[in-house]
Amino acid sequence: MLANLFGFVDRRTGRRRFRQASIWIPRGNGKSTLAAILALSVTFTENEAGAEGYSSAVSRDQARIVLELAKAMSERTPEFRRQYGVQVNAQAISQARTGSSFKALSSHARALDGLNVYFAVLDEIGSHKSAAVYNALITATGKRAEPLLISISTATDQTTGVGKTVWDYTESVLSGQLRDDQFFGVIFDVDQGDDPWSETSWRKANPGWGVLVQPEAIRALARQALASPALQAAFKTRHLNVWVSAQNALFDSDAWKACADPDLRLEDFEGEECFAAIDMATRIDIAAGAIIFPRRDPDDPQKVTYAAFAQAWLPEAAVDSERSPFYPQWAEAGALTVTPGETTSFEAIEDWLHEIGSRFDLRATAYDPYSMMQFAQRLTNDGFPMFEYRSSTLNFSEPTKLLDALMRERRIRHNGDPVLAWCIGNVVGHYDNRSNVYPRKDAPEKKIDNAIALIMALGVSIASERDSDFIYQDGRELLVF
Repeated sequence: MLANLFGFVDRRTGRRRFRQASIWIPRGNGKSTLAAILALSVTFTENEAGAEGYSSAVSRDQARIVLELAKAMSERTPEFRRQYGVQVNAQAISQARTGSSFKALSSHARALDGLNVYFAVLDEIGSHKSAAVYNALITATGKRAEPLLISISTATDQTTGVGKTVWDYTESVLSGQLRDDQFFGVIFDVDQGDDPWSETSWRKANPGWGVLVQPEAIRALARQALASPALQAAFKTRHLNVWVSAQNALFDSDAWKACADPDLRLEDFEGEECFAAIDMATRIDIAAGAIIFPRRDPDDPQKVTYAAFAQAWLPEAAVDSERSPFYPQWAEAGALTVTPGETTSFEAIEDWLHEIGSRFDLRATAYDPYSMMQFAQRLTNDGFPMFEYRSSTLNFSEPTKLLDALMRERRIRHNGDPVLAWCIGNVVGHYDNRSNVYPRKDAPEKKIDNAIALIMALGVSIASERDSDFIYQDGRELLVF
């Protein structure tokens, strides 16, 4: 890493080639120590006039970790202080002859206005929910000829934050999908398909194995995690550098990813039988729709495979990177339909359902009656088969378990929709004493609306094969398993 960062220059300018670095290493491999070394080297040994070096993190206390390490290194190395004229005090490290300093920063973006950054480290960027600090520091490097911004972290469960965005960009550069000659990236993790409980995998992910990372400690943590499902996600994120959307994730995101078929197209199913569902959620956030197409194996009628498609709508006022850094990206890519105004557009959802009904053999549309009665009545009057689908464990347990089985058995296909994948990864399971499961989220920002719509579509598909499972009340069909 150090050879790459400091061993190459831009041939056109003779200046530092890499202006930004993204480094991802599991916990315990010396990230903060490395960051402190980089801070001292870049800020104080390159003769940059007025070099401003900063340590930033989710909190100011966390940002001080790198500063305190750098202070300790300076204090224990008098020859470094003498050679470069470095002074250490309680709040900063400074260099009088160049007017340079290294400090810890507040995590509030508004406090970062007016900086002129030469070096900055964003420690544990994987835990940042907002892109505000990252964006402020990136912008503040624009006045320097060869600044260096370092993001250094371990994967977390915060998959909607700026850290995951930086990780994804790093992967794209490393794979050659994107070209950015001024961006250096390195990721230490396991590969898809590796056994997370194998010592071979632990060695692969941890470059400090046997030196900084003690094998016996990892073995003990793995034994505890294997005995407690609640600890397994934490083990994978902290020690294997694997993103886990929820610490008690119900669905296996790798299994879902393996079911992706980028060539899957909705138009390939024209005229086929399908089932739909709508999850309205709140009127200021994501509303979701899902469609599934069941196909029976001609050689084994009991074996059914499914093709799944999802649709997400978001009011224009909610497309704000402060709410989620992914929303603007998804909107630009067309994965998220932005509707005018500040609340969910029922008209856009009605238009979508009318299109589905005109192109396919729509057998049933499930909806939660909460806040959707007038909406459903209009569609019922238009001839759509609308089914109330109440949010109960009784109605959700069986299709939730079915979805898990389908993805593990590769019997469900999807087109890789990023909003749906995010929602699938955010679902956690709440179990009752009869092992029934109810899907829910463990934090408000971790949306699951598209996953819920997909489960509802599966539920109404199952129920359609069981006429006795439909009962009538007040003239409306209520789904009960």
